[in-house]
Amino acid sequence: MCVFKVGNKMIVSWRTLALSLLLSLAVGFSGIGIPVDRILGAAAANVVNRPVSGDIVVVALDDRTLALSPNADFSMTQYAKVVEAIDRAGAKRLFIDFYFDRREKDRDFSRMTGAIRNMGDRAVLAVATKAVPGTERNHSIFPNPAFGTAAKRASIALDNEFWQVWRLPMAYVADGQLLPSFASLLAGKPGTRPELFRLDFSYDTASIRQYSASDLLSGAVGAKQLAGKDVIFAPTASVFGDAFFLPGQNKVPGAYIHVIGGETLKSGNPIDIGWWPALLLVVLGLGVTLLPVFQRWFGFVALASVATLMIGQFLLSMMLITTSIAAALFFIATVSANVSRKRRRASAQRENPVSGLPNFEALRTQQPFGSATIIAAKLVNFEDLAAFLPGEGSQQLVDQVARRLTLACHGTQLHHDLDGTFAWLVPYYQHSQIEGHLAGLAALFNAPLTIGELRVDVAIAFGVNDEFEGSNAQRLAAALVAAEKSVRSRALWTKYSPRQKEDAGWQLSFHSQLEDALTGGDIWVAFQPQYEIASGALVGVEALARWTHPTRGPIPPDEFIVQAEKSQDIYRLTLFVMDQAIRSIAQLHARGFKIHMSVNLSATLLDHSDLVGTIRVMLTAHHLSPEWLTIEITETAQIENSRQARQTLAQLRRAGIRLSIDDYGTGQSNLEYLTEVEADEIKIDKRFVMTMRDSQRNFEVVKSTIDLAHRLGAVAVAEGIEDRETMALLEGLGCDVGQGYHLGKPQLFSELSANLSTSPHSRTA
Repeated sequence: MCVFKVGNKMIVSWRTLALSLLLSLAVGFSGIGIPVDRILGAAAANVVNRPVSGDIVVVALDDRTLALSPNADFSMTQYAKVVEAIDRAGAKRLFIDFYFDRREKDRDFSRMTGAIRNMGDRAVLAVATKAVPGTERNHSIFPNPAFGTAAKRASIALDNEFWQVWRLPMAYVADGQLLPSFASLLAGKPGTRPELFRLDFSYDTASIRQYSASDLLSGAVGAKQLAGKDVIFAPTASVFGDAFFLPGQNKVPGAYIHVIGGETLKSGNPIDIGWWPALLLVVLGLGVTLLPVFQRWFGFVALASVATLMIGQFLLSMMLITTSIAAALFFIATVSANVSRKRRRASAQRENPVSGLPNFEALRTQQPFGSATIIAAKLVNFEDLAAFLPGEGSQQLVDQVARRLTLACHGTQLHHDLDGTFAWLVPYYQHSQIEGHLAGLAALFNAPLTIGELRVDVAIAFGVNDEFEGSNAQRLAAALVAAEKSVRSRALWTKYSPRQKEDAGWQLSFHSQLEDALTGGDIWVAFQPQYEIASGALVGVEALARWTHPTRGPIPPDEFIVQAEKSQDIYRLTLFVMDQAIRSIAQLHARGFKIHMSVNLSATLLDHSDLVGTIRVMLTAHHLSPEWLTIEITETAQIENSRQARQTLAQLRRAGIRLSIDDYGTGQSNLEYLTEVEADEIKIDKRFVMTMRDSQRNFEVVKSTIDLAHRLGAVAVAEGIEDRETMALLEGLGCDVGQGYHLGKPQLFSELSANLSTSPHSRTA
């Protein structure tokens, strides 16, 4: 199982984390998160319903009482009778939740004031506060002085937020006068500061005892129900409109809110700790999971934090501790959104969009491979196939290849990269079966794929790396190198070896090593003699680059020349050989040996506009006439489509330099090429010359090439002459010039010079 991991750094940046924190602080300070807390509070209010203590009851001026009153008008005399009945019933205190500013001129108003004065300090009169229409000011309505000074005055102001009552004041400043609230007096905790407290919404409003004023006046309710209790005489009839929403409740009379406030204060001292403790805890807890070692736990901790905040807020509210969690929730939401986006982006970067399989980046960043073997599979000529297949053919190709390769994964995950390369791991205990598995896979791919109406033949090559050393990325790269080698060598599979690792390291530092070799003398020029076959006379030498590495020993020319072309160092190397060759042949000419010098030139260099000028400078510097220099062109494929290359060849001929087509008969050396290059000589590749005695077909190739060269007015040169018999055959075919170990091996200039001085300049055929 692959565990997702973003990397060896935090999931989100410090900058993102700081920005999330700043925004969360803004939510806390501005209060814009209050609606979230209110919604959660309303939801929590439905979880627990507990009854009130019963110490506070309500005598209601309800619809039934008004219906029994003359003209549905409750007179001041009736108000007074209710107060007197409550007083006779032995109520502890009476809270009058009415204000009579519009009834002071009633004839029987004095009856009501007298009833209140008779109760003395057991009566509490309401001070209402209303907004002044058209202004932002409030106006408080105080009881008439006729009620006397013994009765207490208390505020019935409410804190209404979002159409609901969440808090009540401990005390309220009404027109400059600090008054306790009904709730604080009911709890026996008269407030001394104008501060708010949150109501405990766990109380069930249905448990509040309410008695109709009509029942009180008829004698149905009396001392049994009211003795020793705090009584709130309040309006509940619909005409009064004295009803408010409580969180988690429907509309309830205003008196009920005072009851809930009193019950809340009686059960303890409410505390509001604000929003910052919850935010601080979340920042510390969630911040830890952003560190690399704990990244995998982020999602769990984030969900747990949300649950903890919500449950914690509810439990704290039961203990009368109010806290806001909106800022903390906002912090969790913003960080989680960034983490989710980062993970989605990382997941997309680890998934191949064509196949939907995890890509090589996912393979590199998973848990270390350990003792598992990594196998890479590469589709041969995948780019050509993808370009050829119409419509969604590439998608179908990848899907079918993936299905076949899945058979080899044995339950492990198949990974797919964009260039038609796949990879998977093989557990250690299956190592002995790898070769059989790959052979079986190769057999599966012997059958063509069906893409739409097309039947497509697909070749696949494998690379295996069972070395346990190195990182995942290094081991995967090694398997890919082995797969690429399989493609080049047309092998079914290749196992990566430590030697390849050494070669890869050498190739990575090739440029600097080449520079050191050129300046240190490790790269030198060998000269192989060329003889006229008919006469045996020495007619020229070929300059050949050689590299004797101080630790690797002699490096094959094919190896370092190919690498020089890849690393763009071939120009530097060629100019070094060219200068040494021209210098050497000029010295031989000065001693009377009038022979030609041949130098190989990669066709990649023909695009250099300054090449001809540079060679002419060398010829002039060493006082050598251009006709004694022969340029042998290799890698001819690049000439056909290069205008600059054709111009360079034309400039070389105009300068008097001879041109030779090297290794004719292989690669891109073909008849069309002969029309592009007006060659002075054609060199027959040694693979044909060395086998012409044993292969009639190769003999015919050599013969036809000699004839073709002569028909084109060119000299035919045979490479790879290894014995006298081959020399005789070439002489019979009319070949002009030959070179090979039978005639002379590549040698240092000092050796060549000494041989020329001490021996005849001819060789008997």
